[in-house]
Amino acid sequence: MLDFMDYIQLAFAEATNWNRDNSYSSLTATAQSLLDFSTPERLRVHLSSLSTPHFATSYTLGTVGLIDGSVSYLFSTVPLDSFPSRSALIPLRKLSPGYRQVQAPIAPIAETILINDDNNDNLNDASPSAYNSIGKKATLFHATLHLPPPTTLNALFLRRLSPTMQLSLAVCSTRGPPLSKSAPQASLLAQLSHNTGKYNNEYLFSTDNALFGWRGLWNFGPDPRDPVPSGSSPRLSLLSAGAEAYYSPVSSLIGMSTGLRFSTLPAATDVPSSSSAPSTSTGSANVNTPISTFPYTLTLTLTPLTGSLSTTYSLRASPNLAFSSRFGFNVYSWESEMVAGCELWRKSKPRYRDDGDGVEWAKRKIRESLFPHPHPSTATPPDDLKDLVGRGLGKGKVEEEDNESVLKIRVDQSWNVRLLWEGRVKELLVSAGVGLGPSSFSSSYASDGGGGESGGLRKSYWRGVGVSVSYSS
Repeated sequence: MLDFMDYIQLAFAEATNWNRDNSYSSLTATAQSLLDFSTPERLRVHLSSLSTPHFATSYTLGTVGLIDGSVSYLFSTVPLDSFPSRSALIPLRKLSPGYRQVQAPIAPIAETILINDDNNDNLNDASPSAYNSIGKKATLFHATLHLPPPTTLNALFLRRLSPTMQLSLAVCSTRGPPLSKSAPQASLLAQLSHNTGKYNNEYLFSTDNALFGWRGLWNFGPDPRDPVPSGSSPRLSLLSAGAEAYYSPVSSLIGMSTGLRFSTLPAATDVPSSSSAPSTSTGSANVNTPISTFPYTLTLTLTPLTGSLSTTYSLRASPNLAFSSRFGFNVYSWESEMVAGCELWRKSKPRYRDDGDGVEWAKRKIRESLFPHPHPSTATPPDDLKDLVGRGLGKGKVEEEDNESVLKIRVDQSWNVRLLWEGRVKELLVSAGVGLGPSSFSSSYASDGGGGESGGLRKSYWRGVGVSVSYSS
C-alpha cells in the first residue's frame, strides 16, 4: 500500500497534468505492481493528515527488532483539497497499485502549469484553482526524517519549469554513529524531464560516483500536439519504445537497456454508441459489443551488457480480477526466472440503515416477502424497493458501502509465495501480508539424540508476516 505522502505526490502530478506513464521508468509499471509488491514487516502504524490544502504531515511508528519511525512534511504551491485525504474516503485502488490502464498520450496543458503568466495570454481558460498560487509555478517540497539514530534524511524538491519541463532534486543524507565525528554521508540526484506527449526525455545526474544518465520514451502514432481531425476514431492501442544509458567517469561504470511496450487504451474496451455504429443489418448485431474484451499490456526489455531478456504479460480479465506473468532469461549464464501473480478485488454489498424508528424488523419482513430471491450480483437494490423504503416503510435508507479490499498472490519458479491483503476496517486502512517458501540453512545442533544431523540442512517454509495500519484525516 502506498504511503500517504506518495499518494499526495501522485495527487500533485494529477493536479498539474503530468503523465507519469509517459516515461521509460514506467515501462513495466503494470507488471511490477502485480508481481513485485512488498509485504509489511512486523507491525507498523501510520498517522497522516492534510492539515491545509497546501501542507501535509505524516508520522510512522514501527517495530522491526528495535522501535523505529519517521516524521514527514510536505508543502505544495498547488492546492490539493480537491483530492480526498481521509482514510475513510480515499479510494483503495489509488493506494494499492494494481493493473494500471495506460492512458493515451496528451499534450501538456499550459494553463494549469504557468500560473499568472506575464502576458496573461494563457489565463483565459485556466481553472479557478490555478489562481490560488498567483505568480508561482507548481512546486512541491517533501522531507522525511527516519529515527532513531543514526538518522537518515530524505528530501525532494519538485518544480515545473514549463508546461513540458519538470525538475526534481532528491537528497539522501545519513548521519554517522553517535560517537563518530565523521561528516554525514549525503548524495544528490537531479533529474530534468522533457515531456511533450509524443516523446519524453529524462536527464539525470547523481553525485554518487558522478553518474550521468539519460532515459527516453517514444510513442508511435499521431502526435498529440497536432489537432485531431473531425470524425476520426479514437486510438485503441499504444506502442512505445524506449532506452536508457548511464556512465560514471569515476568508476568507469557503463549501463544501458532498451524496451518495448504494447498496451490497449481505454477506448478499446468502450462500448460504441448507437449513433456511431454502422446502420447496416450486419453491423446492428454488434452495436453493444466492445472492440476488445480484455485490457492487456505486453512488454519486452533487453539489457545487452548483462545479456538479460525479460518479457511480461498482464491482463485484466474483469474489473475485479487481473493476472500477470514474467519470464526472464540470461544468455550468458543460462539462468531463467518465472513469476506469476494475480489480484482479486472485492466490494461489499449495500446495506440498509435503520434510523431508529423500531420497525426495522417489519421492513425486513416486507422486503423478504416482495423479493425473496435477490440476484447475488446485483450491486444496488431494485428501484421499487428504494421507493418502498422511502415512501411506505418509514425513514429507512439504503447505504452504498464503498468498502473494497484486495488480495494479491505471487509465486515464482522456486515456490516462494507472497500473499498480501489490503482493505479498510472502519476508518483504518489495513495491510497484512505473509511470505512462504523453502529456505535452506545449516542445522545448529549436533547429533545428540534429538533426531538432527550434524552439519545438515533443514528447510523452512515460513519467511515472515507483518501488518501495517494507516489513518489519515
